[in-house]
Amino acid sequence: MNQELIDDPGREVLVLEGGVTAHGPAAPGGYWRLRWTEYGRRKDTTARNRRDALTKAEAVAERLAHGTPTALLRCKGADLVRHYLDPARPPARARIWSERHREEQESYCHRFVMPAIGAMAVGDLTRADFQRILDAAPTEATATNLRRCLSALVGAAMEQGLLLSRQDVLRGVHRRRPISEAPVLERSRNLEAAEIPTATAVRVLARAAAEAKGVWWRELQLLLVAYSGLRWGEHAALTADRLDPALRRISVDRQLIETRRELKLSPPKNRRRRVSMYPARTPLGVELAALVERRVAEVGSDGALFPSPPGQWARRSNYWRNVFEPAATAAGWPRLADGRWAWTFHSLRHVFATWALSQRGARIEDVSRLLGHSSVRVTQDIYINPDGDLYERFFEATA
Repeated sequence: MNQELIDDPGREVLVLEGGVTAHGPAAPGGYWRLRWTEYGRRKDTTARNRRDALTKAEAVAERLAHGTPTALLRCKGADLVRHYLDPARPPARARIWSERHREEQESYCHRFVMPAIGAMAVGDLTRADFQRILDAAPTEATATNLRRCLSALVGAAMEQGLLLSRQDVLRGVHRRRPISEAPVLERSRNLEAAEIPTATAVRVLARAAAEAKGVWWRELQLLLVAYSGLRWGEHAALTADRLDPALRRISVDRQLIETRRELKLSPPKNRRRRVSMYPARTPLGVELAALVERRVAEVGSDGALFPSPPGQWARRSNYWRNVFEPAATAAGWPRLADGRWAWTFHSLRHVFATWALSQRGARIEDVSRLLGHSSVRVTQDIYINPDGDLYERFFEATA
């Protein structure tokens, strides 16, 4: 930084870039004083010694050059987090955070970011500080999501002027895998047949769920999900006014989400409202349409189809523990080597996708729309397996 020494009897005065002046102490052991003009007003601050005065003067001059308020020099890492999590922070977000995403971002900030840099001055933040944050992630998946959180946080801070462009705090910051941790090979998204419950397995599970609790509509609950493609939150928010039994259609325009504080309704995943359908009967002959009509008649015009025992919205954890686990055990559903279920509630959505794609005349574009996928490519990547003789055909064609 360029500096000019001015003679002043009894004290040292430096004129620095940006019109910042640093005045030495009038007496030994005193403070340095920095002065500058910002938006037509005189401002000043102090420093303990010459080195600190030069460092602080450089930061002030840099902010003046970028047109960002020098008052931001007093901000801490906690202010970065507060600004990032502020729903009203400018500029307006192109995409509003869902409740689940907000809860996740708050968790990452308070678990990893605040303990590391919450009390640090923003001007002192370096790549090493952000590397320390990322290294605290216990798993590769957490590190990946945390890195995305940090990237968004830093971007928001730079837009606001809390961080300056020279503070390239994320360049080269990646989780450093321990030597003993082997790299994880990327797994294809394409589902294998063994990952999808059979029609018989679904039928046995649905019957076991009804018998275990003595509630007839528990059978309908599982069969309807298995043959309409609803996600958990979409089915949990289902009320009678969302169904058209005459046309066998389901309006999927909301989902039930769970936060640490409450259950609440929100738009469906990716805000993609859609209409799904269900067959008149299941592949094994259960009269599904008749069961839906019976349940709609029971709950009234706008009653919840599948509530919790007290009649409120159902929690996933309670349903899993009280209904799904006992039913899967009674139905003899398979487990993996680590004890987890090979098939889960979400596996029922795969049942609908593969069944719908197997229907005569069904188009993948139609099935993709019924599932609420963001594109046909997603449906194709997950559910369309190459023909078994693909490699033989290609070999013969290219001989």
